[in-house]
Amino acid sequence: MIIPFIRERPAYVLLLLRDSSRTWYISSISRETGLTYLHTMNVLTQYYNLGIIDYKKEGRKKIVVLTDKGKTISSLLGQIMDVFKEE
Repeated sequence: MIIPFIRERPAYVLLLLRDSSRTWYISSISRETGLTYLHTMNVLTQYYNLGIIDYKKEGRKKIVVLTDKGKTISSLLGQIMDVFKEE
């Protein structure tokens, strides 16, 4: 589904991160969304700078988690996507 004012794959990153039953690494997000690793890093860097995500270290790997602000934004984005699915 294409919504003119929302870039689909970067939005999908936020929707993926809502699934807290999985541990999200940069590489797993990249695979799941179909974005290149570099593009995934750029998107996550922007989200980090906006305070939407945070990183937790697990050895050499970084786990990507939503902040409270990110959870709110992701929830609202999910609601917007649901409205467009209804049409």
